[in-house]
Amino acid sequence: MVAILKNDGAVAPIIGALLLVLLTVVLGGLVAAAVMGDGVFGSISSSTPMAVIDVKDAVGGVPNAVQYKENYLILEHKGGDPLDLDSTFIVLSGDGSSYVGKVGSGGFKVYGQVIAKYFDLTPDGTCATYRSNNPSIEDGVWSAGEVLVLNGDDSINGTDASTVRVSVGGYSDTSNNYGFREGAEVTVKVFDSITDRVIAEDVVSVRAVE
Repeated sequence: MVAILKNDGAVAPIIGALLLVLLTVVLGGLVAAAVMGDGVFGSISSSTPMAVIDVKDAVGGVPNAVQYKENYLILEHKGGDPLDLDSTFIVLSGDGSSYVGKVGSGGFKVYGQVIAKYFDLTPDGTCATYRSNNPSIEDGVWSAGEVLVLNGDDSINGTDASTVRVSVGGYSDTSNNYGFREGAEVTVKVFDSITDRVIAEDVVSVRAVE
């Protein structure tokens, strides 16, 4: 070994061989990432859509002064990437109320910090109210200039399967309907479900029903 180290002519081929092995490993990793584009490497390399979402209006209140179905939030896509509704979800949070138990079969209203999660924004499988409020998303894409209307009874009032999930304080067994207290600050976050990152965020104050 000492003889080799003293021989510059022998050191150069060894270094060259090591560099070649290293380059082979790196190239192999890049090829694997390209082949597995829809797998682990795909999720790492996926980019979160970029869009500007503005909450144009929030109106409502809590029972008994206001019904859950009188609560509305109107979100507008102001620009940026079109959002695929099957890979986009929305989380609303603020002071308000929901109903625990099945409506019409006994239960009670609870008040506190409401978290309403819209896991599926596509028109398929949703209630007639949501579909009629959102005719522009029948194509499954939320594009610039289009609005999305969210209603306190988008859960179909707890009588059918729903992709809206509502919790209040420690209660998660709600009917998945909701109302936000008049004057409350509601935080609206739009997420990309593929990367699980926030696309847009806004805060709005709830005004009273006119």
